[in-house]
Amino acid sequence: MAINYIEMRLEDCMDAIIDYRGKTPKKVDNGIPLITAKIIKNGRIQEVSEFIAIDDYDNWMVRGLPLEGDVVLTTEAPLGEVAQLDARKVALAQRVITLRGKKGTLENDYLLYLLQSSFVQNQLDGRASGSTVTGIKQSELREIILRLPPTALQKSISHQLKCLDKKIDLNNKINQTLEQMSQTLFKSWFVDFDPVIDNALDAGNPIPETLQSRAELRQKVRSSADFKSLPADVRALFPAEFEETELGWVPKGWDVVKTEDIAIKIGMGPFGSNIKASQFVSSGIPIINGQQLKGFILEENFINYITDDHANILKNSLVYEHDIVLTHRGTLGQVSLIPKRKGNEKFVISQSQFYLRVDRKKCSPFYMIHFLKSRIGQEALLSNASQVGVPSIARPSTHLKKITFINPPLSLHKLFDNEFEVILEKFMNCKEQSLALTALRDTLLPKLISGELSLEDLPDLVNQTEPA
Repeated sequence: MAINYIEMRLEDCMDAIIDYRGKTPKKVDNGIPLITAKIIKNGRIQEVSEFIAIDDYDNWMVRGLPLEGDVVLTTEAPLGEVAQLDARKVALAQRVITLRGKKGTLENDYLLYLLQSSFVQNQLDGRASGSTVTGIKQSELREIILRLPPTALQKSISHQLKCLDKKIDLNNKINQTLEQMSQTLFKSWFVDFDPVIDNALDAGNPIPETLQSRAELRQKVRSSADFKSLPADVRALFPAEFEETELGWVPKGWDVVKTEDIAIKIGMGPFGSNIKASQFVSSGIPIINGQQLKGFILEENFINYITDDHANILKNSLVYEHDIVLTHRGTLGQVSLIPKRKGNEKFVISQSQFYLRVDRKKCSPFYMIHFLKSRIGQEALLSNASQVGVPSIARPSTHLKKITFINPPLSLHKLFDNEFEVILEKFMNCKEQSLALTALRDTLLPKLISGELSLEDLPDLVNQTEPA
């Protein structure tokens, strides 16, 4: 053990252990955010989707009030996920325990990282129980052994690790903004038809009645002091009239097509029996699961891989750059684009997914991912979904083939591609930097926590991770 480190039971290091297991709060649509086990992931609290009534807060939180900086730990389903509370007033759900380090003994920031270390995670697993759902009793949690350096060193170590996490969080926020920018542009051009309305208004052409309210809003935007019109050569690519179709009024000359009309291939994942856990390898062809389909662009937190020979057997379920992967059972509506990337050039989808390979001579995959992510695209995608039992889409490949949408001319696809590729490059740069920073943090964390690595051995992470 490193010099100056002491070992203490978790119970002896705490000023507070707050546990609300055995109670279920009444949930409402809006109110005090409820911190549940399912939104504590990867050292962070994800977006809150459940709340309790403001009037119920005092009656519910009788076992103790969480404070900013407290660390929350999931006790089952899953066990061992950790995050730190911010300044928001929150309520605590079941399967979540709040821990507050004893002043002068254990810093909360250090506790956040200590609980994520393999030294503590292995103890949690070893003291867990349960045949169906693995969990840990509070009595067992209190016996977990923690290794603590002096508090000054705790502060220094946690500060270095937090610099990495803050930069990762900043990159994530930048990417959220970039995604919103591209979706806003898509909506303006291909859902609200702003450039077409502008052209029609300037030409004095009639606006269909169903688009009158949109035209009135557009008039207000155009009259604002900071309005900037699209360049003339760009506006010239959009028509100045509308025509009525089966999808309502659309820009004149734009086609109404089905997905199968613009697809090279629409495929499904293999049956579960074709990929068994015993066939997984430590590296090779990544298997895409629901965790990789959370965002606009495919996430790369892969867990399972198969060999190249095995992947060739499943060639009909292989996906490549610019393919679009969708879920058809479980969490419906997840859609992600496979970006151009270094390293693996192919992936295999799981049995809960299907994919769309777009013919770029007819449509753009960038256009299609935005359409499928949009409100109208999601409604079309989920129109055949069943919520009985496990949510699913009946006959997913057939359903995906028949989705109808507006397909503008290729000149507009290319124009949108050019705009989006600028955004995508920035997005991928942030993403790749975050992957590198995450790998660095995960390498440093156990070594700093154990004392194997000293702060003197580190580069200047504070300055290196500050935003430019």
